Amino acid sequence: MGRPTRRSLLLMALAGTCTARADEAPLHVLIDGSLEMPQALFKDGRPVDGLQVLITQEIGQRLGRPVRFRLVPRRRLAQLLDQGQEADLACNYIPGWLPGPLQWSRPYLDDADLLITAARRPAPAQLQDVTGQRIGTVAGFLYPEAETALGSGFVRDDAPNVITNLRKLASGRMDHALVGRVTFDYLQRRGELPLELHPPLVIARLRTACALSPRSSVSLAQLDATIAAMQADGSLARIVERFR
Repeated sequence: MGRPTRRSLLLMALAGTCTARADEAPLHVLIDGSLEMPQALFKDGRPVDGLQVLITQEIGQRLGRPVRFRLVPRRRLAQLLDQGQEADLACNYIPGWLPGPLQWSRPYLDDADLLITAARRPAPAQLQDVTGQRIGTVAGFLYPEAETALGSGFVRDDAPNVITNLRKLASGRMDHALVGRVTFDYLQRRGELPLELHPPLVIARLRTACALSPRSSVSLAQLDATIAAMQADGSLARIVERFR
């Protein structure tokens, strides 16, 4: 075999450059701009801390992809992931929250949907006990268990975020709210629940995962292998422990 020509060497160099650039293509992560800690902390309009931020940064690092966060309204997450334009994944969700033809990673984080009730009212024994009563919800969020159990008796009282709902509970504007276990426990440990509550009623136990765009250059097998490695070496547990 002859020595490579100057032209072939140039083509090989260009091919190597293109491959390197492809490998370093940004991983576009969607973040719901209404989130609060422990899911996300924003500074100057940028996500800088929280479970979703640290978990996806670790995923990007292991894939060799710089992470680019994109703040979007909750109700547009599934649509943007489906379209796949500057949208690779969003993490800490379940299919019931983001319906559509998305790919889902292996689950990795225990969570639950809770109904919380102000102590000034009798504690509900089951979700159906609050049929027809106003329940604090977050705009754009889906609550499949409540919708199924209560039907037309599910009276939403939307707020921009969980903290606003807690303030509405404290002011007596409503007596119940729906909140995730991870968020509730975080606020409780930090003493940020502004009123006395009954022990929360567990509506559904669940494990969250990452929603992957079907148009992403990252394959589901790659994503699953990355999350499995994070679970195996304890890095995922260490991230979660920061917010416990």
